[in-house]
Amino acid sequence: MKWLLRLYPPSWRARYETEMATLIDELPPDRRMALDLFRGAFDERLRAAWRRIPEAPLTVGGPPASFRPFHRHPTTLALVALALVAPTATFVILSFLTYELGLTALRTIVEPALISLNESTRLLNLALLAAPFLAFVVALAPLVGIGLSRASTELRLTLSFHARTANLVVIALCMVVGGILAGHIALETLLEAT
Repeated sequence: MKWLLRLYPPSWRARYETEMATLIDELPPDRRMALDLFRGAFDERLRAAWRRIPEAPLTVGGPPASFRPFHRHPTTLALVALALVAPTATFVILSFLTYELGLTALRTIVEPALISLNESTRLLNLALLAAPFLAFVVALAPLVGIGLSRASTELRLTLSFHARTANLVVIALCMVVGGILAGHIALETLLEAT
């Protein structure tokens, strides 16, 4: 039964292992003792883990943890997100100018692109559709911070948001382009159904 004492955390064993080993030698071994020792080891491991969580909120010792390494390069990620959404944004803007505002001069650019999209694989269409969402996530990642702290008996999860102008502009662009594209697809689907 003494082998069950190895399940306890090192700090507990340093203080109590000798006494517990003596007590185990004096008592007759049975299943209840083994279960108590196992349960005690589990409880002590939980207490040890609980003690490792910081007592004060993380903002006292520093900012909440962020999505690392994203928080170090928010402007770079804003540019990456802009590059991801650029093809879809260009396609949506040119289509809007050509078909909604009636700029016929742009038809020579837009119509061949539409024909090639209709003839291409669904993967390209899916990439154009998913690009605003993916760009939104890439631009948002460095702005969000998550912290975990312990105050007496409660565990706190904190969420922080750091505003960076370049990232917010790209996020707004992604929302507009994605909204227009989703609205257009929904409208076309409804018109085809009727």
